[in-house]
Amino acid sequence: MSADSLPDAAGEIADQIQAGWNAGDGGAFAAAFEEDADFVNVRGHLLKGRVAIARGHDGIFAGIYSDSRVAYAVRQCRAFGPDLGLVHLDSRLEVPAGPLAGTHHALLSLLLRAHGGAWRIAALHNTLVSEPGGR
Repeated sequence: MSADSLPDAAGEIADQIQAGWNAGDGGAFAAAFEEDADFVNVRGHLLKGRVAIARGHDGIFAGIYSDSRVAYAVRQCRAFGPDLGLVHLDSRLEVPAGPLAGTHHALLSLLLRAHGGAWRIAALHNTLVSEPGGR
């Protein structure tokens, strides 16, 4: 792996987690994460490990985010050597019903690590923003 492959990897990972979310499948969403990854959600709750990330997402897909749709777009990538990179994703989430119905925007910070020929998410922090693309 090389730092040059980071932008392509960021786009592929964004597509992968977007597809998992839009399918309502926690396992598919979490497949892009390392086994021992950290995930901080928009409420500041920390999930440790791919299994917990999958279960947590299955729970929200069956509940408050049922039938929701997300779109991720890579805002920027920054390499820290050949196997470590920081990626920021803009997020637009459409929730059709329930207490969170409406459109929500967020900025995700992902720490990606290349290992065994593939980039994976080592850590992700999700932060709600008041306006899309806010700086």
